[in-house]
Amino acid sequence: MGESHDVIVIGAGVAGALLTYRLRRKGHRVLLIESGPVIDRLEAVKAYATADEKTPGSPYRKLWNAAMRPDDAATDPGRTYYRQSNDPFKSTYQRAVGGSTWHWLGNVPRLVPSDFKMATLYGVGVDWPLSYMDLEKWYAEAEIELGVAGRHEQWDGLLGAYRSTPFPMSEIWPSYSDLLVEEALRGKSFDGVRLEVLRTPQARNSRPYDGRPACAGNSSCVPVCPIQAKYDASLHVQKAMDHGADLLANTTVVRLIPDSESGVITGAEYVGKDKTRSFASARLVVLSAHAIESARLLLHSGIANSSDQVGRNLMDHLNRFAWIRARTPMFPFRGPPTTSGIDAFRDGDFRRTRAAFRLSLGNDGAGRAVKLESTVMELAEKGLLGRAFRDALRGKTETLFRISCSAEVLPRPSNRIAQASVKDENGIPFPLMHFRPDDYSRAGYLYAETVMKRIFDSIGYEDAAKFEADESTFSGAGHIMGTCRMGSDPRTSVVDANCRSHDHPNLFVVGSSVFPTSGTANPTLTVAALALRLASFLDRALAST
Repeated sequence: MGESHDVIVIGAGVAGALLTYRLRRKGHRVLLIESGPVIDRLEAVKAYATADEKTPGSPYRKLWNAAMRPDDAATDPGRTYYRQSNDPFKSTYQRAVGGSTWHWLGNVPRLVPSDFKMATLYGVGVDWPLSYMDLEKWYAEAEIELGVAGRHEQWDGLLGAYRSTPFPMSEIWPSYSDLLVEEALRGKSFDGVRLEVLRTPQARNSRPYDGRPACAGNSSCVPVCPIQAKYDASLHVQKAMDHGADLLANTTVVRLIPDSESGVITGAEYVGKDKTRSFASARLVVLSAHAIESARLLLHSGIANSSDQVGRNLMDHLNRFAWIRARTPMFPFRGPPTTSGIDAFRDGDFRRTRAAFRLSLGNDGAGRAVKLESTVMELAEKGLLGRAFRDALRGKTETLFRISCSAEVLPRPSNRIAQASVKDENGIPFPLMHFRPDDYSRAGYLYAETVMKRIFDSIGYEDAAKFEADESTFSGAGHIMGTCRMGSDPRTSVVDANCRSHDHPNLFVVGSSVFPTSGTANPTLTVAALALRLASFLDRALAST
């Protein structure tokens, strides 16, 4: 790739895909570089269908060699991509064209206004250098680009979050269990907070939209939508290429090269699938390679770190779940894994001392606790066939119901990624993870369990509700944030409010890595909004020079 470009974008997830599409549509020459492969959807579906273990990475494992599988980090110690210290970091991601939107759930609530000023309002965390209203326009545009289904009247003004436009599509239909829970909780409160069930905004088509079909309820959103009714960023990568953008897949950027005097990034050194090293130059360089990969590349390049904040303030949402066998059938496994939730505990003065959280109503039985495929195998091994098999499967599954919580995590400098002593095949140190949640987050998810118990009591159940026994047990949400945080002070942040590096005038970082705090919303919509905002900023910058 010898010719120079206006912009090099590194990482073809949702941020890089949207950014490349918008800039190329404006006529700018853009090179998009992605370390992972282009995924064939049919092959991914086949791989998932034939996989012995159904995990978020199972449709994609044949695409990677053993040393390069981030999605195995938490589930397969023999192929660990992360190097761990302290408590294990439990969230994973996908290196591919389209990124982790291939195996994400598709939930896209916005952050709420208080999430942007945690230090000012509650004396914890830090403030963002921009506000909810600074992003509101871009949230609306992101919902159009991703194709979001939701109920406007439920979300307009919720916890202060004004909406200027309705959702592009009406809500995804609620599951049968959603309706049962909604009726059971009607008029009920907990600690003075109304237990209202809301339809979760989703980047999933409730009707044909943008060339993609309506959701058919295949129930395999995690790890792959077989028909692309659920949004994934390969859509915008293709749109960008249709407009003339250049894509290098299976290509790893190994170093960003700064000019020793001006600090300007002269370009990117990269390694292709054939292991040949090359160099690409551009006027602007945008790093959108995920919170872990972006920080990893900056650390290896030795740049953008005068604040010593690169890699620090690693965050996720801490997940815990509980389940019951209800007294009445809940009929799970019809439609997406979750379609509704309770968002009333996402903000309040309690955030001075404990974490906020979202509750998701499950539509997948007992989730990980009672896996459907394991139940099917158990009955098959007993030799059950036909009606006997069907009746036994119904008896074991139709009353299962799960609720999960996602609790916010505060930024802490000690939660970070560093450079491991072991290097990958390209000579880049593997990420060394340091992550230990504090009592603030733990208090949040333990309080969430008392709310879950109240909901279960309202529904009614047999035996006892099943909660995770160990109070320190949590799982990752896959919402990896922080490591290159934005801020107004170059001494305490990596980029400014426009995602520009404080140290390098033509280097930008975009994605969940720039989040100063985590809030409780799934991060993808905010990532998309920041990418669209940055695209507008870069378009103006390129036009003026």
